[in-house]
Amino acid sequence: MGYHEACGAIKTPYVAKCPQHKQRAVRFPGTASAAELVFYCPECPPGTFINRGFGASCDCALGGALSFTVHRSGNVFKPRGISMINPPRREILIRIEQAGGGERALEWMLEGMVGRRLTESAAAQNPASIRKLLEDRGFDDATISAMISAMPDTSESGKSTLALDPELRADAERQAKQVALATFESRITIADLLARSTSEMLRDQYRAEYPRALRRAGIERIELIDKFPVLTAQFGYTRGKPNPGDSRLRTYREKTGEYIVYGDLAQTEALLVKLDPVMVLSWLLRKGFALPNASGNREAAETILAAMGPADRPNDLTEAVIELVHSISHAFIKRAAVYAGIERSALSEVVLPTAFSFFVYAAARGDFVLGGLQALFESDLHLLLDGMVDDEHRCALDPGCEDTGGACAVCLHLGEPSCRMFNTRLSRKALAGGLGYFDVTTSAS
Repeated sequence: MGYHEACGAIKTPYVAKCPQHKQRAVRFPGTASAAELVFYCPECPPGTFINRGFGASCDCALGGALSFTVHRSGNVFKPRGISMINPPRREILIRIEQAGGGERALEWMLEGMVGRRLTESAAAQNPASIRKLLEDRGFDDATISAMISAMPDTSESGKSTLALDPELRADAERQAKQVALATFESRITIADLLARSTSEMLRDQYRAEYPRALRRAGIERIELIDKFPVLTAQFGYTRGKPNPGDSRLRTYREKTGEYIVYGDLAQTEALLVKLDPVMVLSWLLRKGFALPNASGNREAAETILAAMGPADRPNDLTEAVIELVHSISHAFIKRAAVYAGIERSALSEVVLPTAFSFFVYAAARGDFVLGGLQALFESDLHLLLDGMVDDEHRCALDPGCEDTGGACAVCLHLGEPSCRMFNTRLSRKALAGGLGYFDVTTSAS
């Protein structure tokens, strides 16, 4: 199939027959390149040919040659979409915004997600945050200024405002708010499992085995969200190079020119996995990043965030954190599919690098949720984590895979429905091999 990267047109390959003998044949070059195909006439003298490759050009105003490949190739059609946490009721979003929005959500994440939901955490004390909250509630500037000036001085409270790049702060607040939205109505912790369990064997497992496995894997918490509100939407496609920015986005539109987004809103089950910021910081230090040491989770998280860059302008440390969180997410999904009894392609991810977290959720089948992730969370979580840390981290395609980044379809790649980052920013080297995350966590546990 021929496609044009610039305008998105597709055409069926066509090669004219020999004008004299009305015949044509093809000679395969032994490579996968359509440009090296040789079309010739079997009746004409040897050495002559009709065409080399298909050599067709596009009829659009942009001009240019068409590229040819097999019709099922990702270069012909690469869907572009987004997965986002979408509350089932607008009032939930309003309550979170009225409680302080992204800024309070970020503070809540840094404090360790204290309380059952965001609105049960301590209120924001930052004057800028309070000003925004009062503006959203309709107060005029004079009243807001008077109310802020009457606030007690909190400079001695021991908490300082985290200084971040404005774009990075927006990313961090948005991702923290995603966690707050997901956990607002449903959140089951390991402590909840321990409190409700009547089996002494399970209680011992929750008291000892689960915390031990979490420490070895460098994970601060894993929680079950049994009402995970997720929106999966498709807004367009690209042809040609798959990496974002390397090809032109073709959006879906009505005949009137209005944009169309095809979406599926569902409530399903999910697991929230949050890495231990202290272990992440230790891993970054081992990799050679110049960062100050930190004693607690909040201090470690603030140290890392202060050194990161925004998503649109990532620095080396940002890329390392994204690669780590994304690689652990894929390793987790591959093993979760086995323990949960769910097809791997039916598990998807939402990666939140600035929160050092990711969600793994199961595709909903109508109004029915299988419950495989819940069964995994209640029974086999420690086995999954031990396997993720201890299992073989080599690839069957090594050394080729390792020499080209350490991620391929055999070891870390997932299907497109599962990975919204198109299997980029992945590497087994981030997990193990001397400078891997699990090398740090196992030596510290």
